[in-house]
Amino acid sequence: MDFELSKGSVAALFAKQTAEDNPILHEPVLQVLSLKKISSQGSGDRYRLLLSDGEYFTQGMLATTLNHLIASETPSIDKNTVIRLTSYASNMVQNRQIIICLGLETLAHLSEKIGTPASVDTSVAESAPAAPAPAPAAAPAGRGGSNASMTAAAKKGPQAAKGKMAGQGGAPIYPIESLSPYQNKWTIKARVTQKSDIRHWSNARGDGKLFSVNLLDESGEIKATGFNDAVDNLYPIFEEGKVYLISKARVNIAKKQFSNLSNEYEIAFENNTEVQLCDDQDSAPQIKYAFIDLAELGAMEKDATCDVLGIVTDNGQLGEVTGKVSQKTTKKRDLTIADRSGYQCRVTLWGRQAEMWQDSDYGVYAFKGAKVGDFGGRTLSMGGQSTIAADPDIPEAHELVGWYQTEGSQTSFLSHSNGGGGAGSFKSDVVKTISQIDEDGLGLGEKPDFFSTRATVILIRPENMWYPACPSEGCNKKISMESEDRWKCEKCDKYYEGPQYRYILGMCVSDFSGQTWISCFNDTGETIMGKTANEMNMLKEEDEGAYSAAIANATGRMYSFGLRAKAEFYQDTSKVKTTVQKVAPMNWVEESRKLITAISSYA
Repeated sequence: MDFELSKGSVAALFAKQTAEDNPILHEPVLQVLSLKKISSQGSGDRYRLLLSDGEYFTQGMLATTLNHLIASETPSIDKNTVIRLTSYASNMVQNRQIIICLGLETLAHLSEKIGTPASVDTSVAESAPAAPAPAPAAAPAGRGGSNASMTAAAKKGPQAAKGKMAGQGGAPIYPIESLSPYQNKWTIKARVTQKSDIRHWSNARGDGKLFSVNLLDESGEIKATGFNDAVDNLYPIFEEGKVYLISKARVNIAKKQFSNLSNEYEIAFENNTEVQLCDDQDSAPQIKYAFIDLAELGAMEKDATCDVLGIVTDNGQLGEVTGKVSQKTTKKRDLTIADRSGYQCRVTLWGRQAEMWQDSDYGVYAFKGAKVGDFGGRTLSMGGQSTIAADPDIPEAHELVGWYQTEGSQTSFLSHSNGGGGAGSFKSDVVKTISQIDEDGLGLGEKPDFFSTRATVILIRPENMWYPACPSEGCNKKISMESEDRWKCEKCDKYYEGPQYRYILGMCVSDFSGQTWISCFNDTGETIMGKTANEMNMLKEEDEGAYSAAIANATGRMYSFGLRAKAEFYQDTSKVKTTVQKVAPMNWVEESRKLITAISSYA
């Protein structure tokens, strides 16, 4: 074996020593005797470990950012694995020692445990070495029995421990991951990654106001909220992107319905909470992203949150919506972004974000904590906990800009819009021929089926190709004509000079296996026809020949269709209706690659 367990390290931690006191605590080597998954409602899974130095064992907790080391298909940590802790925090909770593993390396996988270790909690009184008196600046914090974080000592060694662990006021610095309601005296050093507006409420118990910030350090993120007096005291102090020392606040169980962070705890600011701008603004990490491609949105559940990076291709217009219950108006703006996966997506900004948006000429933006919606397909919405970064200085952004300048600007992007207003997860990897729609019974189950097919438009039904829709943004309801220049929308209860025509196409498409009828709505209809419904309506009224030519020109073309199949009942008769969710002209290069991949899989 090219390693040796750090004997005495568990007892030294129990005695509240630091790496400055005892060099053995610098990146100690320990063995995992056992591990257990602990399910935490609403905040994901945690893993509890039993860690041994060959002499004593103690409990440990794996940081959620390291869950993949156990939860992946090929786990790096298992029973009897030997690890080196490169970053950790040691706390005493209810007279029990807990080591929170923030960073580690796997050294070996053994079949048996090393030595015959005993529990440090019950045996240390007889066996553990006495702890030397610590210096006042590094003294353990607190009435709750929690001692100072060992994070920096584990990372930089004994000589670096003192400067890292002490804040500007000499208080020990705790990693965010180690905070819990059992502690009541701590200081964290964290960067503000998001700052909300001040929100006001009024109910039977009175009026109030609140704001929140998201805080980030090397170990993780946590939400912090201030109410009433704390708003007056702290809101002017916090700035997004700045690093602060924060102390004298309370740690509570997180209200997951109000946060998109994975932390099971959150911080509540109090009247005596202390917040101080940190001298070293580089001492906390920048915002962490977990980007996904826009193409992956189709497989995500509604209301899930994600981080995306995209080129803004449309800045949209600033508008407003009125709440049905509150009747309050809120500013909104719909952006369109695209990425190198070949997809584009609508991103809705609300309130201050919508008003403060500066039009961008194909700039790159990072959207963190965007909420996935299913209105009209797959969309993204930026809520109160979401952040936007313009031209972020990260490798992914530089690569995206380079791609867009060289080839992306010429790309015809696909969309997750379904055109019919329904929800669904289109699966581009599920390819069916037309004959398989009936053979596989697609659309006959309780839930709709989503799939793709490649087919040629052979006939477009010329009757009732569109309908007169309300021109108000987001309405799309059919309106009725009361006179030549007077149309009424029953939903909006407003009158308009004329309608905005929208497609409701019926098309027959075919491939080598057969043919079928499909329905196509406005967005996808415009792709098929090459003209808007308003333009087609004008042609029909003014030039019947050009109108017929436009329909003929739209047939005989091959497309890649994203389809939704679902049985519908009419007069006790069931019939499968197939609707186009998205459509794109055939990309022969990409389709050839898919065929090559499929052929290779049979080799």
